[in-house]
Amino acid sequence: MMGFFSNLFAKQNCAVCGKECGTLHRSKLRDGQFLCDDCGNKCSKYIRLSELTLDEAKEHMEYMARMKRVFDEVFDKTEFRVNAYPSTPTQMGLVFCDELGMLYIDDRTGGRGKMPELIRYDQIASYEEYLDETPAKEPGQEPTLNGGGLKIRLVQPRGITEAQTQRGMRPHPYIKQELVICFSKRDRREIGYAHIARQHLDHIFGVHDNETSMFGRRMSKAEERELKGQMGMIGAMGAVASAAMKGGQLSEQEKAQFVENINLANDAQTGGMALYSRRADEAFAKVQ
Repeated sequence: MMGFFSNLFAKQNCAVCGKECGTLHRSKLRDGQFLCDDCGNKCSKYIRLSELTLDEAKEHMEYMARMKRVFDEVFDKTEFRVNAYPSTPTQMGLVFCDELGMLYIDDRTGGRGKMPELIRYDQIASYEEYLDETPAKEPGQEPTLNGGGLKIRLVQPRGITEAQTQRGMRPHPYIKQELVICFSKRDRREIGYAHIARQHLDHIFGVHDNETSMFGRRMSKAEERELKGQMGMIGAMGAVASAAMKGGQLSEQEKAQFVENINLANDAQTGGMALYSRRADEAFAKVQ
């Protein structure tokens, strides 16, 4: 028994930085090695370090370091419009940037993991509002609020469906668990922003794109996108034929038009998601 406790509380060295760390300031990896708190803070707070080997943890830390660069150099300095729900969160919030095709989880709850968390729109598998309440004990009393916000599930490498692939969705390389974005545990007004955030996601994922406008619009957004996609594909095929006639050569203007036509076709095929994917790819390419 004494040996058990001596092993449990014995100091270990961090497998990454080599620093000595006690039992309250370390995380155990799947292969039995340890990360100190400082190295653990360089990882996402939404993963379980116990599921990673040392090599996997090092790769993940590199991934998060690049994520931080994207946040610091691109997302946080963007000239594009962002939408934050709530605008000044006390618990957690979401900051959307449609022009970059990604959102930022503004997590102020503390705990392990100090790196900014960016989620690409094309990594989101599903989402829903939630409200956690304890029923009132007596008639006429208000239920006790435990929390509320959004639950977001990400596309998984082993669980990606054919429909998700066709829509251009991409698996998140690390986060497996459902993300519970708790806007507040006390203020119902802050929780109300979850509905607005869900509507923003509805817009991104084209939930209402098949609806026609009550103001005389003859085609739905989805129908317009499909028509543009068809015209884009025709234009792209025409460019290929033209290039064949010219010995495989296109002018710079023709090349730009070809890319635009292919993008229109991809937008139609993916229900508009390809546009956000391109924007996110461009943002990440800036910190290669």
